[in-house]
Amino acid sequence: MLITEKLYLLMASDREKPESVVSATGYGMNAALISDLMIAGRVALSDDQQRQIQLIGAGPCPDPVLAAPLAKLEKKEQLSLDEAVRISGLCDARLVTDSLAKAGIVEYGERTLLGMGKKSVRIINEQIQRQIRADLQAALHGHKTPGASDITVLSIIQAIGLAPEVLKDELAPMSTGQAQARIKELAQDSPVADSAQQAVATMNEAITTQRIIPPATGKG
Repeated sequence: MLITEKLYLLMASDREKPESVVSATGYGMNAALISDLMIAGRVALSDDQQRQIQLIGAGPCPDPVLAAPLAKLEKKEQLSLDEAVRISGLCDARLVTDSLAKAGIVEYGERTLLGMGKKSVRIINEQIQRQIRADLQAALHGHKTPGASDITVLSIIQAIGLAPEVLKDELAPMSTGQAQARIKELAQDSPVADSAQQAVATMNEAITTQRIIPPATGKG
């Protein structure tokens, strides 16, 4: 499962409009997409302090969720990580829900606005949601060694300032300060088995120690 999809499911518990889910994460979903592109071997980061986005790999991207943002990045020049995560419209919410619907995790319902708006979306496989949360809780409390995907999800949620809200049960009984320190620790210990994981690890450490992603509006 993509990091983008995990983040969507964590944020979508009380929403039926994918666009409102993406909006609530601020630029968090963009950061998730960039991380997914790194894991897919299509994006890397320069080794200098500028953290320039480097496009690698060749040929078409088979995953529609990633193909669209990759095409947008390919049109940019001299783009830093800070600039990339702030690209308006980088994440297409409907491509994310299309992928989740194909996997049987969500389903489309009626159109909003008297049948003329976009279709609502609801989660039908809540077991997937519960498993994601169980994995994050185990990682936070040291009961499981997390992979790059889970560490990235935690790093992004902390970076956008929503960890106490989105992960309230998973973080308990940690204080806010303890939770921040634990997620930062996990980010600094991200697995680096290959170049893709190294890029993700660099990004995780950057977004948890610097203000690269602006705070999000939250779930209100």
